[in-house]
Amino acid sequence: MMSRYDIEADDAVHSHLDIAIGWDRPLGTYFVQVLDPTRDEGEDGHEILWRGASFSDILAVDDAIALIAPWATIPPDLRALLILDRIRFV
Repeated sequence: MMSRYDIEADDAVHSHLDIAIGWDRPLGTYFVQVLDPTRDEGEDGHEILWRGASFSDILAVDDAIALIAPWATIPPDLRALLILDRIRFV
């Protein structure tokens, strides 16, 4: 079981990006993704950021949020939602 939240970009320059964050119970980590769908998978620049794909990679919610902050508008309730997801999906 895992959670996933699609997050809006912070401005028009980044509006085309796919930004996601969540909790991955099987890996015991928060994960973050910033992808550029205007580029093909495997093409340079498609995967801007992808962390949390290995066991216990990101354990602190604030670290996960800080990773997407350069591209995303962080919703005020996101931190609390992610903490609750970690508790619920143990």
